[in-house]
Amino acid sequence: MIKRFDNPVLIEQIRKARRVLIATHINPDGDAVGSALALCHGLTAMGKEVTLSCADPVPGKLSFLPGADQFVQSEALQGKTFDLSFAVDAADAGRIGNMGEVFFQSPVTVQVDHHPTNPGYAMVNAVDGDAAAAGCVVYRLLTAMGCEITAEIAQCLYAGISTDTGNFSFENTDGEAFAIVAELVRAGLPLNEMSRKLFLLKEEAHVRLLGRALQTLRIFGGGKCACMQLTPADYAAAGASGEHSDGIVNYAMNLWGIQMAYLADEKEDGMVKVSLRALPPYNVAKVAQKFGGGGHVLAAGCRYKTTLKEMCAALEKEMCSQLEE
Repeated sequence: MIKRFDNPVLIEQIRKARRVLIATHINPDGDAVGSALALCHGLTAMGKEVTLSCADPVPGKLSFLPGADQFVQSEALQGKTFDLSFAVDAADAGRIGNMGEVFFQSPVTVQVDHHPTNPGYAMVNAVDGDAAAAGCVVYRLLTAMGCEITAEIAQCLYAGISTDTGNFSFENTDGEAFAIVAELVRAGLPLNEMSRKLFLLKEEAHVRLLGRALQTLRIFGGGKCACMQLTPADYAAAGASGEHSDGIVNYAMNLWGIQMAYLADEKEDGMVKVSLRALPPYNVAKVAQKFGGGGHVLAAGCRYKTTLKEMCAALEKEMCSQLEE
């Protein structure tokens, strides 16, 4: 049920490395943080000197994960060199942001990912577009290296797998995801406590930001598509930051009759961040790719420099064209 990690060359490269960098993508989510942390704990137990990095801070709602306070940003890497660098859960090189310069300076670059749109930008690409989460690929790698799955690692992997499968409700959820979680429970995962922290507890700022987004809810595409918007003024009014928008797009997606949805999030730097969701047979990864983004068929995203009005018009044109196919 659990796929075997079959890349002896990579395992040998890891065994030879002493100083290891693990970078994950900008605006990190549960899979990015959890997978990177699990890999860090495993490699540290092997005696490696591991540095965890991300261009953006770990979201507050994930700060309870063991080792979450170890993440550093690019300024802390000045003058450091690494024998091997990982990019975890980053669908393309641009997703690691300003960590890219340090990442590509390593003599060995590796990525661990599960996005089908991944172009394979590292020297070694452990990418499985069919895996439910990057955490699944990390689990395979750790067990292939003989690492003990400790309770700490179990918590981190559960955070990654459960959040990227929508608490095991998204279509990407498969038998392997459940099989791995079963092993994590055996390793000491406090399932009830973790589930409550990840899916039930909400910060006040998130709830207030959700209220602002819901006021913009609009249906289009003959009742098959929905959208919401956020602006810097909404964040200010809600006392929120970027991390508090996580999951808001699902409130549009989960309306009766809706097949595709997006959340357009205007940023102060002139960029518009877009989160896209869909039901089969539609493909929002194609929509995201039109604007330099990517992701999964049913869950994708992008960032594009334009006005909020122009972004929404362009998105809706692309989404409606899929309805006509």
